[in-house]
Amino acid sequence: MLPFSGNYNRMTKPDLNREVRIGTSGYSYPGPPPKGWSGVFYPATKGRKFDQLEFYSSLFNTVEVNTTFYRPPALSMADLWARKTPPDFEFAIKAWQKFTHPLRLGQEAGQREQKWDKPTQADVDLFKRSIGALADSSKLGILLFQYPASFHCTKENVERLHWTLSAFEGYAKAVELRHWSWSEKSTEIKTLVDSLGATWAVIDEPKFASSVRQEFEPVGKIFYLRLHGRNNEKWWRHGEAWERYDYFYGPDEIRLFGDKIQRLMQASPTQKTYVFFNNHARGQALANALMLKHELAQGSLAAVPRGLVEAYPQLRGIVQTVTTDSLF
Repeated sequence: MLPFSGNYNRMTKPDLNREVRIGTSGYSYPGPPPKGWSGVFYPATKGRKFDQLEFYSSLFNTVEVNTTFYRPPALSMADLWARKTPPDFEFAIKAWQKFTHPLRLGQEAGQREQKWDKPTQADVDLFKRSIGALADSSKLGILLFQYPASFHCTKENVERLHWTLSAFEGYAKAVELRHWSWSEKSTEIKTLVDSLGATWAVIDEPKFASSVRQEFEPVGKIFYLRLHGRNNEKWWRHGEAWERYDYFYGPDEIRLFGDKIQRLMQASPTQKTYVFFNNHARGQALANALMLKHELAQGSLAAVPRGLVEAYPQLRGIVQTVTTDSLF
């Protein structure tokens, strides 16, 4: 069963609870802050029955899985993800790096094209099988193809993009293109991406001369928003990876995102929206995701961990129920 048919329920007003899904990029960040979420979202000392994904999915209806970027997951892993989450939960799966990156990784600011190991149909089939349990359970919401900042808009790279998106025909797809050269041909690229059943992910991040420039708008029937934070100082110069994403979106910034999303949904009620906060340092993504849920009036914010509310006082006025350590 393919996870996307391209059809949504038509309604006169957008159902923000159904059509807007808000979550974080990843759910497992071991250890205490600033790197991890232990003690601020997950308990510092966990009981034997405590499961991170089960707890996360009690507060959010979607998550962006990053581990699939490094290797296709085991069949049993995707099955576990499906069984641990509620029936209406959806996964955004980051595509295997073999489809989006050259052989040598970690030099995103570089300008030189690097050697690629061309993916094959066998690679496509392997990846599809690895996430098959999610597709079969209707929990595979969308695939994310995140290309590096060194991936320029060249004839060869457009051909790579075309091949990859075509190989995953029938799947909902989002493409993250981060170099400014894609902006120069944005009209053509939007047309290409839409024709291949994908959307161009909108990214909020520090902007430099080489950064992509985008409008706050969907391509096709899906709007995919990734919020990386705005830590300009640490974006390219940091001691550890978490420092790049050490940023907290304030209430005014969250309110602005909420207003823009509501306007988009009112203009196109059948549109589906995914919003993922990637500013995971210190658990900031969790607090910001809850703030946006509140801004869009997506139900009560119940069973929020006390540690998160204590770390982010902005939640005190919007959280209705706070858990205690005894519940863990």
